[in-house]
Amino acid sequence: MDAEGNGGKARADVVVLTALEVEYRAVRAHLEDPRPVRAERGALFELGVFREGSGERSVAIHMTGAGNPGAAASVERAAALFAPGAVLFVGVAGGRKDVALGDVVAAEAVYDYETGKDTETGFQPRQKTYQSAYGLVQLARLVAAADEWQRRILPGDDAPRPRAHVKPLAAGGRVVAHHRSDVGLRLAASAGDALAVDMEGFGFLAGAYANQHLDALVIRGISDLLGDKGEAHDERWQPVASRNAAAFAFELIGRIPVAAPGTPRPLAADARPLAAGARSLATDARSAASGTRPLVPGTPPEIPRRRGLTIRDLGALADTLLAVPGMTSPARWQQLLDELPTVGTAVGRQSASRAEALSLLRVCEARRAMGELVEVVAVLAPDDPAAAELARRVEQLGLE
Repeated sequence: MDAEGNGGKARADVVVLTALEVEYRAVRAHLEDPRPVRAERGALFELGVFREGSGERSVAIHMTGAGNPGAAASVERAAALFAPGAVLFVGVAGGRKDVALGDVVAAEAVYDYETGKDTETGFQPRQKTYQSAYGLVQLARLVAAADEWQRRILPGDDAPRPRAHVKPLAAGGRVVAHHRSDVGLRLAASAGDALAVDMEGFGFLAGAYANQHLDALVIRGISDLLGDKGEAHDERWQPVASRNAAAFAFELIGRIPVAAPGTPRPLAADARPLAAGARSLATDARSAASGTRPLVPGTPPEIPRRRGLTIRDLGALADTLLAVPGMTSPARWQQLLDELPTVGTAVGRQSASRAEALSLLRVCEARRAMGELVEVVAVLAPDDPAAAELARRVEQLGLE
């Protein structure tokens, strides 16, 4: 195995992080000839080969220890050392709803349930969210939709056949022992769609977010359920859940396109034409809505007269934006803002209320980012009438 890339730097197609030894062993068992590589600021990795048919992928693995801070730091070290196309966090989690022991959850998003303000009247959550990479979430949905990944589960005790889910997780520094505990009740109130709870997922995705060209996904096997924890229980189910999560992860890794050294990461490369196509679709939609033809070479652009938005204009645009399917969900609102880096940081990220939609529109108007907003909405909701209506209204108002 050639572990060195250009300039003698170690390379890996994928990096897999785990928190516990039982998780690390389950991941390592899928690799051929894993060998230590030089430390990156003290962090030790092993690099091995995963073979799928006639192809192979180099996979680096590392054990972060428990907790969000260590997971975030390890992502940074993995990115610096290997420049991978994707990084996964694989391990166990506690199930809170709609899952059974041994099931696997691939996190489309991870909520930080511990962020908030502690007042004399109680805790006021200010929940933050990070999304897993869109391309990896799509691959996870394909893997979960079939049962082929189950053939990769390594032999162990006779555990029930697991299912796979692609849903949100919640993460924090506490071990949540019961659904009626303070944190359990908080999760029900502010993260009701989270299927499970872990201690590293949010920090891991935060670290990936800081590395703009790094795709990341959290994959968890359910080793216990809230209210059903214990040392003997962990001894039975943590190995099972770890093997199941690792099986799902390597089925997904086998489907990740591999780029030649020195070329852009595959998922990002695939996404760029998609985004370009979405921009073209959005432009066509705006042109069709306004009755104008798309520009052709040599034709001077038709520049609509720009004016300030009235309260009525803002209200109509806000109602149209919130009519886009899923836009009122916290996860989709977070995703929209993440795709608008020039304006998303200036807008509240908790929920897509009408007030937040109005705030986003005002910021987009002030920064001349309405066109960018339309393009992102077209990507998130292709062929949706509300998205097309938003494009029509923005064009009609002469906004940039």
